[in-house]
Amino acid sequence: MFYGSGSYVARVSKMHHGSILLFVAACSSTPATTPPNDAGASDTLQAVDAADASPPRSAACTTQDQQLQAALDGARKSPNALLAVKNPACGNSVYVSGDPKTAGIDSLWRIGSVTKTYVSASILSLVQENKVGLDDLLSKWVPNVKGTTGVTVKMLLDHRSGIFDYTSDQAFLVNRSKPWTPQQIVDLATASAPYFAPDAGYHYSNTNYVLLGMILEAATSTKAGVALHARAIDRAKLTNTLLDGEDTVDKGRMAHGFTNKVDVTLYGDPTGPWTAGAMVATGADVTDWISALYGSDAVLDAPGRALLVAKTSDLGGGVKYGLGVLLLDASITAGAGPAMGHNGAIDGFETEAFYFAEKKTAIVAVTNKSGVSANDITLAALVALFP
Repeated sequence: MFYGSGSYVARVSKMHHGSILLFVAACSSTPATTPPNDAGASDTLQAVDAADASPPRSAACTTQDQQLQAALDGARKSPNALLAVKNPACGNSVYVSGDPKTAGIDSLWRIGSVTKTYVSASILSLVQENKVGLDDLLSKWVPNVKGTTGVTVKMLLDHRSGIFDYTSDQAFLVNRSKPWTPQQIVDLATASAPYFAPDAGYHYSNTNYVLLGMILEAATSTKAGVALHARAIDRAKLTNTLLDGEDTVDKGRMAHGFTNKVDVTLYGDPTGPWTAGAMVATGADVTDWISALYGSDAVLDAPGRALLVAKTSDLGGGVKYGLGVLLLDASITAGAGPAMGHNGAIDGFETEAFYFAEKKTAIVAVTNKSGVSANDITLAALVALFP
């Protein structure tokens, strides 16, 4: 599995249901009582955000900490796993299970296609300022892109452009360690035929969000990373969220990620995923992000948030996709109500980040082994929080 939402979005009929429906299918199951030991892991770490740890934790929050740590330990199937939860009662709480030598509560984790939520929010902020139009043709901002006549900004946001996904091209996959320019990625993608005519269907494509990164740069006359900070990261007051490849990332703070038993934390050049999936962040920052984006006016006001769901594609199984957001029906969230968010997969990491509006609760789960879904951890957290 590469990065993007391919773990349960790119191929809906084959992969999508197998992940997210575990929210339902596993509701009556009991998590394993002993965590796996595939990296010699035996230590368990627990902490809460420093601002929330002072004053002392209430008895109820201490109980929540114990329950969520146990849920994470039981659900972990990777060398390390992260669970971050933000709710009104206990604030921002972060838990890590596994080997403390390779990941901790202050580590930066690769979050793959959760990056797309920052890009979408930034584009929609430009839409609200009448600097970009959802119905603007791609050619207005990025001219001369082969085979994209009729593609609009909205079609890029909701994966209805039909443009081929460059991460499915072997020429890209065998050159992961080399630097790529956005134009090289687009040229590679458009050398393949589109999946369908613009707006004639839905197909998840990372190329869409590389093009949105190019639009972001053209509309703001800045680098994508600068625009993402100004329009998303800084608005949410995040201090540990970075676009790898543009921001300076302390590699010593990175959680290690594995494919089988090989450390692939630094395997690919970050210019490959770029605005489709190169973001790194702490668990606390991601819960702060999705709470700010979906549960407040900090990033987008109410009309701006309404744009996120102005048009959706029904992916089946209680799941829809809007403008850079996955929408989960209440029927598949183990009684937590409808949810908004995104998932991501990149070498060595799989992530889920969802905000449950009725509960005013954000849940972020990350595994650090390719092919190990974060869904079991999300489910365990839901069961522990809302039995």
